[in-house]
Amino acid sequence: MAQNRFELEVISKIDNLPVIIDFVGEKLMKRADPATVYRVQLAVDEASTNIIKYAYGEKEGLLKLIMELNGDELVITLISWGKPFDPTSIPPPDLNAALEDRKIGGLGMHFIRKFMDEVSYSFDTVKGNRLILKKRFH
Repeated sequence: MAQNRFELEVISKIDNLPVIIDFVGEKLMKRADPATVYRVQLAVDEASTNIIKYAYGEKEGLLKLIMELNGDELVITLISWGKPFDPTSIPPPDLNAALEDRKIGGLGMHFIRKFMDEVSYSFDTVKGNRLILKKRFH
């Protein structure tokens, strides 16, 4: 039986984003079409960037990624031990507003929600921040 669970641990540095994205792409390449792989990579890139920039800020820490492939469902869990922040609490951007009236930022979470089927977050002082991204392959 093929392995369906993959883990990656990196130091929370922007320089490690290509490592994370390549890992996701490599594991999905034979299971999904290129457009889906790209969307999942983009969602993971946005989520990882937010963790690195906001949960850890100037400090470095551990960022753990767990990918589980179960039939036609992919579950990606991003775990960090930086400052707790629930990205799912960010309201959707007003994409109909004039450009000059739009808030700066917030589009990363918009893309994560758009490209993934489910997004959830939990925090535990021992288990850390857990951002869970789910994608079903149709």
